[in-house]
Amino acid sequence: MASNRHMSLGAIDLYGLIEQLVRSEPHGLGAVPGTGAAGDNDALVAVAELARAIEVPAQTGDLDPEHAHRMASLLLVIRDFVEPIGDDADEHVQRYLGEVLDRMRRSRPPGAPDTS
Repeated sequence: MASNRHMSLGAIDLYGLIEQLVRSEPHGLGAVPGTGAAGDNDALVAVAELARAIEVPAQTGDLDPEHAHRMASLLLVIRDFVEPIGDDADEHVQRYLGEVLDRMRRSRPPGAPDTS
């Protein structure tokens, strides 16, 4: 089923850059001591684990590549909220993140709070 779906070479290259960011190790962020709540580092580790959980079925053909790409894009949004990708990130990833956010904001259901 997934073998009939193809992504463009540019989309695959961009997906690789997104995947690297999503799966990258946290940069020294930590939980607030004594709160019992997850911290920034925990959130980034969880995002990386979710990316790995998406990657395996996508590679074996058990998950539609376009659906996997969409999920990775959403993880990129979460990862950027927890630890911004910054100005030194690849310009294509920065532009892609902006496009994902624009699409999300435009498709927000009527009456949903605007958190931007």
